[in-house]
Amino acid sequence: MINNFIDDRQATIDAAETVEARPANVRELFTFETGLVLETLGKMFVSIPPFNDHIDRNTGRMLISIGKKLKGSR
Repeated sequence: MINNFIDDRQATIDAAETVEARPANVRELFTFETGLVLETLGKMFVSIPPFNDHIDRNTGRMLISIGKKLKGSR
């Protein structure tokens, strides 16, 4: 089940033209996906009013920074 998900996700990444890096193994794939999630959450915390009213803007920026580092690590 998990292998099928990973294979499907890898095929999606291989087919995408906007993806900067292509993870070669499960660990790199997990790190890359975690980076995407953290960067997305950070952007939500910075940009969307219900979130940025209650969450410090620095928290969002920190999540974006961590997410970019995880996406870029190979």
